[in-house]
Amino acid sequence: MNPVIRFMSTDDIPAIVLADRRILGQSLGEETLRTELADNPFTHYFVMEDETTRTFLGHVGVWVDAPLAQIINVYVVPEHQRAGLGTFLMEFVLAFLRDRGCNTLTLEVRPTNAAGLSFYRKFGFTKVAVRKQYYENGEDADLMLLNF
Repeated sequence: MNPVIRFMSTDDIPAIVLADRRILGQSLGEETLRTELADNPFTHYFVMEDETTRTFLGHVGVWVDAPLAQIINVYVVPEHQRAGLGTFLMEFVLAFLRDRGCNTLTLEVRPTNAAGLSFYRKFGFTKVAVRKQYYENGEDADLMLLNF
């Protein structure tokens, strides 16, 4: 497998919405993503895929207002997890953000997502707050912070 990361295009939106719903249980939706790509200079969305087969491997969206940034969504599709792709994706994001003058990154994660919490801690994220009833199903979110 040869993963590559590229900017998301409008052609990717239907697949991203389906993957978001399958993996995250919710999505920003096609209309919001189209608007974000067209009109929001603060958001940057990326697709990770296999360079040879173009198989969709993962996705990340970030909001950048240097020196601050926030991960909107990030994931590797389940069938390709535990292969180092999450690390590849996170290292890409951190380099992208450094190049844009960022030094502080936040994200929200479900407190029940043990694998996600462990992954973020590996990169140095720490829990700084709880956002009550953050998700559509009423579940709280842990707010994680990384200064880099």
